[in-house]
Amino acid sequence: MEHEIIYPCEMDDYAWFETESKGWIEVTIRWASGERAIVFYDPIRLAQSVQAGLERDTYFAERIIVVPNVTEAVLVSTVAALAHHDFIGLP
Repeated sequence: MEHEIIYPCEMDDYAWFETESKGWIEVTIRWASGERAIVFYDPIRLAQSVQAGLERDTYFAERIIVVPNVTEAVLVSTVAALAHHDFIGLP
């Protein structure tokens, strides 16, 4: 299945370093029958974001995928795994 990851900006080595350090990135995943914006989080940043959301708004709501770390290799392999299953279960 053809798919594409659309990043928020051009991602060079430094941008990936920053992204991995901050622990999250929002991308758009596009495939033949759809498109979805998804936020990838590492577990530590997710916990921090959930806590901040609960303190600010009393809830936390985002379309997310949690991965061990937010690197290009992890995003590419995760999206490939989702594509292998026709993006079923994509939040």
